[in-house]
Amino acid sequence: MKTSFKIGEISGIPVRLHITLLFVVGFIAWSIGSNIFQIAEIIGVDPSGISPGIESYLIGAAMAIGLFVSIFLHEMAHSLVARGMGVNIEEITLWIFGGVSNMEEIPHEPDLETKISIVGPFTSLGIGVGCYLAGIISPINSLAFVFTYLVILNVFLAAFNLIPAFPMDGGRILRATFARGESYISATEKAASIGKAFAFVMGVFGIFYNPFLILIALFVFIGASQEAQGVMVRDVLNKVKVKDIMSEDVRTVSPNMGLREFLDRVLEVQHTGFPVVENEEIVGIITMEDVKKVEQDRVDEFTVGDVMERDVFCFTPESNVNDVWQMMAKKDVGRFPVVSDRKLVGIITRSDIMRSFKALSEIERYRGGEI
Repeated sequence: MKTSFKIGEISGIPVRLHITLLFVVGFIAWSIGSNIFQIAEIIGVDPSGISPGIESYLIGAAMAIGLFVSIFLHEMAHSLVARGMGVNIEEITLWIFGGVSNMEEIPHEPDLETKISIVGPFTSLGIGVGCYLAGIISPINSLAFVFTYLVILNVFLAAFNLIPAFPMDGGRILRATFARGESYISATEKAASIGKAFAFVMGVFGIFYNPFLILIALFVFIGASQEAQGVMVRDVLNKVKVKDIMSEDVRTVSPNMGLREFLDRVLEVQHTGFPVVENEEIVGIITMEDVKKVEQDRVDEFTVGDVMERDVFCFTPESNVNDVWQMMAKKDVGRFPVVSDRKLVGIITRSDIMRSFKALSEIERYRGGEI
C-alpha cells in the first residue's frame, strides 16, 4: 500500500503528500474550530464577527492548510538553494511532522550545508512577517485571526527547526559547525549525541507537562540515530568498489525458459531472483514477485521472457557500493546485475553489502577510523 501520492511538480521538483497529513489537517481544523474563541483571546484577536459552527471550522481548516503551505515553502527554500549548489532534489514529501526534502546526498562541505539548512528557518520567519502585515491590514476579523495565528506558527516553526538536533535544520547547522574542525563522521556523531540529549530532556518534560512532547522526543531521538547510522554507512561503503564484494558465480536463466521450469530452479538453488541472459548479454531480471503476477493455473502458458523486468538497472565492477546501496533503497530491490562491456560479470545483493558493511565497520572501529 502506498503511503504517499504525488500532488504536483514545482520548478521541476515532484511534491508528494503523505496520508498522515490528511489526518493532521482534519485534526487541526477540528481542534481550532472547537476552541476558536479561546484561541482568539489568547492571541489577542477580536473574535466578533466570527460565527460558531461551520464558519469556525472553515477558519480552522484555512489555518491548517496555511500551516502546511508554510511548511512546503520552508522545504522548497531548502530545495531551491540546494539545487542552486548542484545538489539533485528527488522530491519533497509533506507528512505528519512537516516536510522532507529528499536530496540525493547532503553536501559534506560545512559552508554549503549551513546555507542549505539556515534558509528554511529564515523562510519561515519571512512568512511570519508577511502574515503579520497581512493581519494588520485585513478588514475582516476572520482573516486577521488566520494570519495572526500563522505568524505564531511560523515563528514556532523557525524556532523548532533551529533546535540543535537531527533531523531539524539546527542539527545540520551544528554538524557543519563541528565539521569545520574535524571529520564529517565525527561531527555527525557529536551532533547526534547532542540531539539525543535534547530528546531525553524533552521526553522528561513530556512526562510531567505534555504527553505530545514524548512523541516529538521519540521522533528526534530516532532522527538523530538514523542520521548517525546513515553517515557511518555512507562513509564505510564509499570506500568499497562493487568488484570487491560482488558474486562472480552468477546463476542465470534464459528468456525462453518456461515459468514452471523457473519455479523448479528456484526450489533447486534456493534463490528467488535471477538475471536473464541471451547471447551472453543481460536482457532482463526475474524474481518471484514477477511470477506472482501470473495466476497459478496459467503458469505453463508463460515463459521467463513474458514476465521478466526488462528495464534493468546495472552497475559496473568499478561502481561505488554506496551508490548501489542508495539505488536499492530508492528502487526497493535487493539485487543488481554487474556488467562490463554489456556482458554479465557478476551480481551484487543487499546481503553482500550488509556483510561487507558489518566486517568493514568492525575493522574501522578496531583501527580507530582507518580502513
